[in-house]
Amino acid sequence: MPLCHSLRLVASVGALLLGCALSACADPRPAALALRETAPRAISAPLANPGMGIYLSGTLDPDSVPPDAWFADIVSIGYFRDDWSRLQPDGPGTAHFDEYFGPIFDLWVNRWGKRVAFRFMSSNMHSRQRYATPEWVFDRGVPSVVHRGLYMDEQVDPVFWDEPYLEIQEQFIADLGRYLDGRPGLEFIDIGSIGEWGEMHLSRWTGEELAETGFTESRYVAAYRRIIDAFARAFPRTRVFLNVGDYAAVNDYAALRGLHFRQDGLTPFGPSADVGKRFYHSYSRRGVICNYELHSSYEEMRQKGWGVRETLEKGLEDPISYLHINLMWYPELLQAPEEVKEAVTDAAARIGFRFHLTRLRCNEVARTRPGRAGRLVLEQTWRNAGVAPCYDSYALWWGLVDARGKVAAESIAFPEQPTTLWWPGEDVVLKGMLAVPGGTPPGVYRLKVAMVKPEEPGLHIELSMEGRDSEGRYDLGGVRVEPAPAGREVAYREGFEGGLAGWVAMQGMSVRTGPAAKSGRSCLLVTGRQPGAAWNYAALGSPLPIAPYSRYQLSCWMKVDSIDSLNPPYLKVAFHDADGKWLTNFSTNQYDLARMGSWQHLVGYAEASPEAAVAYFAVEKGGLENAVAASICLDDVVLELLESP
Repeated sequence: MPLCHSLRLVASVGALLLGCALSACADPRPAALALRETAPRAISAPLANPGMGIYLSGTLDPDSVPPDAWFADIVSIGYFRDDWSRLQPDGPGTAHFDEYFGPIFDLWVNRWGKRVAFRFMSSNMHSRQRYATPEWVFDRGVPSVVHRGLYMDEQVDPVFWDEPYLEIQEQFIADLGRYLDGRPGLEFIDIGSIGEWGEMHLSRWTGEELAETGFTESRYVAAYRRIIDAFARAFPRTRVFLNVGDYAAVNDYAALRGLHFRQDGLTPFGPSADVGKRFYHSYSRRGVICNYELHSSYEEMRQKGWGVRETLEKGLEDPISYLHINLMWYPELLQAPEEVKEAVTDAAARIGFRFHLTRLRCNEVARTRPGRAGRLVLEQTWRNAGVAPCYDSYALWWGLVDARGKVAAESIAFPEQPTTLWWPGEDVVLKGMLAVPGGTPPGVYRLKVAMVKPEEPGLHIELSMEGRDSEGRYDLGGVRVEPAPAGREVAYREGFEGGLAGWVAMQGMSVRTGPAAKSGRSCLLVTGRQPGAAWNYAALGSPLPIAPYSRYQLSCWMKVDSIDSLNPPYLKVAFHDADGKWLTNFSTNQYDLARMGSWQHLVGYAEASPEAAVAYFAVEKGGLENAVAASICLDDVVLELLESP
């Protein structure tokens, strides 16, 4: 609670009592701290960060992506989409997981240092097999419908909403999760269990087939939700994507279960079912990652008169973090037309999140001496220049590095506005400090910043900025460390040896000096019955000048002889700006009423913001309540400067 409410009762009295003893007669406005402003230069290169990326259909040809290929650093994920029957042709419990996944992970993850993603389909009109779903599934009683494929006269598809099919598919998903979930290099997996290609439609099904197999929209939605549950159980550490469409109840359920959205029909007129505007924008702010695949290949787009850049620009209107550039196969991609190279490169530099420190204000000099740290003020403006949110909570590492590369000062700061709320196109203003240890050798150091996740050592997020070093840190210029001049370290100290020293009582209370001191000859004795009209028992009635951007230790000795309240008292300091506006409070720990009658040392810490100019002290009640009778002794009140610029 702001101290100003209580101090209105005693302001005039406090001014008379204090006079100039605490420099109250001087202008308390602090001298402005000189800050250097820098604007780190942005880069336009694609970023390789978790939870985003350009991907292409997977290959097992080690020569497909030569190191000098124009897309070698753009395509970060190999995407493998295959029939379920390729993994489990012989029956339940006989999956060929090692044979299938081993070569893929060896080439893409181990040799190329990239990531992989998968979808396994139960229905696939592009398959050159009669059974995308293993034949043995139908031998176990799952009903089927025969369709014509693009390359096959007959393909056998299961009835997706049939109970035996769902049971078998759930077991397959569980087996797949036990093998793949959380495996290094696995980026995501798609749901491929229902619909054509695992997408949310039944394009080859006739009305008669639907009627004969007992289709209803409710059964279809219920089956989808059941499969969603199976993937959520099987892949708790892996991103799972649902191909979204018109079934809002399915989409919403997937989001609730922690799954993400994908759409495989991006055209220059937008995606199928207009999912971007209908679902992506709102759900992306709920933590749902969004993903597009192009509707057609480059040759098909040319035949239709669709431009590659126009199509990708349309997709970038939506908050996408992944993009499948399924324009052509690798040999053709190596010789792609310039329009393809330019459009894909531009899209790669815009998808996902792109954090950029656009403005930094920092003092050029940090002054330290043994026993007292210096401080670097870090007033920052960040911008997400990408099209999508960030879906993880990252921290900022700040450090000073000497000429030999040794870190002389460092800190981890968790942004007050988490990185998951750094929305595209919006500025985020942060204020931070870097403490420079006392006794740091004088000299010029490099100020560096990195975005990290402390829970994953070694992970450094790529920023859209110049100056990245080999350890993922970004150089922001030089800072001098100089010896601090000798000076007073205690901003306030009062032992009440000379009287009340400007301390005044709140309504119903009285203050006087008493002999039962912790040290010296006297202490402040606060007694009476507080009627519940204020938050405090007693207060220092006039402001004490303080230094902005600084850290203080607040301490006192307190003894409670009697109190009829369950709220323990404590010491509080309130910071105000130079115009008297209350900013915030800081407190010591509470007095332990279980040891009433003993002197207890109470300690707390206070951070002075850039606006802070003056401080007030009070013996705090801890709450507004009915009348409280108390007898409290206060002694040796100290506000000590610990760190300052």
